[in-house]
Amino acid sequence: MKIKFVGVGEAFDGNHSNTSLFIEDAGLLIDCGYSSMQSLWRDGTYNKINVIFISHFHADHTFGLPALLMRYREEKRVEPLVIVGARGTEKYVKDITELAYAGYIDKPGFELVFKEIDSESELEINSAILSFAKANHADSSYALRIEHKSKSLVYSGDTSYCAEIAELAKDADILVHEAYASQMEKEAKGLSGHSSFLSCGLCAANSGCKALFLVHIGRNSRDTAAIEEEVRKAYKGALIIPKEGDIVEV
Repeated sequence: MKIKFVGVGEAFDGNHSNTSLFIEDAGLLIDCGYSSMQSLWRDGTYNKINVIFISHFHADHTFGLPALLMRYREEKRVEPLVIVGARGTEKYVKDITELAYAGYIDKPGFELVFKEIDSESELEINSAILSFAKANHADSSYALRIEHKSKSLVYSGDTSYCAEIAELAKDADILVHEAYASQMEKEAKGLSGHSSFLSCGLCAANSGCKALFLVHIGRNSRDTAAIEEEVRKAYKGALIIPKEGDIVEV
């Protein structure tokens, strides 16, 4: 499984694009925020996308979609595009695209297929198996597990510690987890829908995953030594803080 970190930042980070991953083997883009689009344009990754998973309906995870759909229309895409997300995904995507480019969403020029899921869903797409767990962030929030040729990756999306995600990530090769702030900052600011570095470590330890990748780190919290020190209170396995553009193979 080949994974590209299209973006690794949080919503308002001036130095890092919104968190987004591309799983090349499955043609799967995970999240499509407003600031992740330039990376997709630059290296042609957008032309390899067959499926998009939306972890939840917040702008830094979805507002790149109208531009992507319109570029596909402009360049006369013919291949179907599958969009996967929580109940209400079809309406949400059509609504934001209509706001951005009125009158075009009903005639994109290619087939748009929506797959709306819950925690019991399982999909097989492009020889990959996708399963899901409810995340603790927004009503529309879900974590994703993708399995392909005996390899597995779990993406938490934005969430606080969630036992269901630890179970989803059981024995996964890679757990990509949102890591917004230190435990002290999380408690001080009441960040109930986000994970601390410590809770990421706890999720990784409880899942037994082989490697933990931290993304969506708060723009003022990127102290690598402090992050590692807090994670190591709970998790002793491989720990990586990826950079934008990094490619990982498992």
